[in-house]
Amino acid sequence: MMESFAQIRFQAGLYVPVILVLFVDFSCSSEFREKLFTAMSGCSEGVILPVTPVNSDVVESQGQCLANCLGDSSCMSVNLCDDPQSRQVCHKLPETSNGSCSDLQTAPGCVFLEPVNVCQHGGTYNDAVSRCDCYDDFTGPYCERRYRDCSEAYEGGMRGGSSDFRIISIRPLNAPREYEVECYLGHTGWTVVEERRSDCQNDYNKTWAEYKTGWITPCNRWLGLEALHFISNQRRADFDMTVRGTGALNGQHYYTYFKIGDEASGYTLTYTGNHKHVSKASGNGFGYGEGDKHINGQRFATWDHPDPSGCAVSGGAGWWYANDCPQTNLHKKFDTNASASNMAQWPAGNDLLEKVDFVKTKIKVFW
Repeated sequence: MMESFAQIRFQAGLYVPVILVLFVDFSCSSEFREKLFTAMSGCSEGVILPVTPVNSDVVESQGQCLANCLGDSSCMSVNLCDDPQSRQVCHKLPETSNGSCSDLQTAPGCVFLEPVNVCQHGGTYNDAVSRCDCYDDFTGPYCERRYRDCSEAYEGGMRGGSSDFRIISIRPLNAPREYEVECYLGHTGWTVVEERRSDCQNDYNKTWAEYKTGWITPCNRWLGLEALHFISNQRRADFDMTVRGTGALNGQHYYTYFKIGDEASGYTLTYTGNHKHVSKASGNGFGYGEGDKHINGQRFATWDHPDPSGCAVSGGAGWWYANDCPQTNLHKKFDTNASASNMAQWPAGNDLLEKVDFVKTKIKVFW
């Protein structure tokens, strides 16, 4: 005798289809093989489920019957019947109730089931791999969540469109919301943190709230400290710094095990290692200078959320500050004139300090 199921709902992480049981009758055996359903009084005219099923299978369970239906493109519903000789017979039907008749008369000993698409957000079930094929920025066995960053999207098969860059929505682990980000998908998937060019100057003397949430202009992008915190704290994350400017400043520097703390910590910046690009290097601006001018382990500050030394106010830009104002602050104004002062600077590969006219930074999580 089969158990009665009023409704079984899908729960994330369980490989169980969503099943809606419309009506159950346990009265007898499987003699009804031709006319499985008829319309009851009160149903709209012509609402009668099929006389003949697509095909029938002997099954061990209700779940197996529904799984067989999900894997058959011609199956829209099933009639699962008790059978004294073969236990249960799964009749696959090419139609559904169409939602127009909630009380359908079943054959004795049978239950009518409609497998609902377990794939969320427009995904489709792939029986060959027993999971869903997802679309847009969703992933998971049932397309139940957003990608957690661009490197996970790359691992999931996402690539760029006409270029190596693509805008998607992500939701990092433990993040309170989704973030729209730019992904570099040309090489293993990197999430763009910042892009700043001298041909489109923007005032970076912004508030704490603005640095927290981020901003986008036609030629500048800042991901935001909140999103950067959640992305960098999921697993190991590396940070890629590309900087160009005067002299020999035209290269990259990498920071390993890079993290940004939460807001309560002042969005503290930390990393455990760093190295130059093999062939096109810039220096380590985060660790540049004597004494307490390096920013590893330091808090972020803005004019309305200042550091004890007042560097955010005197520098005119939000940045990570130590007990002394660092010489390397990429949020100061861009000006490569020889006479310019209080400008954005960064060490070249030869560790000589140069003025900056372009910055692009990216972060990658190792899943």
